[in-house]
Amino acid sequence: MHDDDDHSDGFDLGSVDEGSSEEIEGLERFTLNSVGIDIGSSTTHVIFSRLVLRRQGVTLSARYVVTNREVLYRSPILLTPYLTATLIDTDQVKKFIERSYREAGFEPGDIDTGAAVITGEALKKENSRPILEYFSRESGKFICASAGPMHEALLAAYGSGAVALSQRHRNAVLDVDMGGGTTKISLIRSGEIVQ
Repeated sequence: MHDDDDHSDGFDLGSVDEGSSEEIEGLERFTLNSVGIDIGSSTTHVIFSRLVLRRQGVTLSARYVVTNREVLYRSPILLTPYLTATLIDTDQVKKFIERSYREAGFEPGDIDTGAAVITGEALKKENSRPILEYFSRESGKFICASAGPMHEALLAAYGSGAVALSQRHRNAVLDVDMGGGTTKISLIRSGEIVQ
């Protein structure tokens, strides 16, 4: 603080140009384009979403939380194609995913994050790992996962909304995920998966 008039007592928000305020907002909130590819025992599908993340709390935490999810495109369901009892038809899956990108209006470079998951009996096929690696490489910036039974149950519990429901009502919820080749069960108490 100064007694003379040649210094301002406070910061003049009017002096921040629009670009700077957008940069500040970009540190607190940002938007991501996301894609999820699920290759299951019986079906395959793709979903494109826009996620809005905000910095958690007022303590300048480095943790961000999703504050809004907007589904932009859901593919039709494809019956997972097989060449033999031990091989997924990679070409058919590739064509389906490429068509989903076109129909959604996205290019792989437009994607900020996402996940490619092979679940259930599809995971046991001889070419499941190369398929995941291909889509991780070609589909944008990806988290690649081959979900074993425990991970599948976790994904199902969150994806179905069972965890949020249990947390909101502070009670127990049993989530049953019946896939084409496997069934997973999760018990959730007060928003925490206990089994």
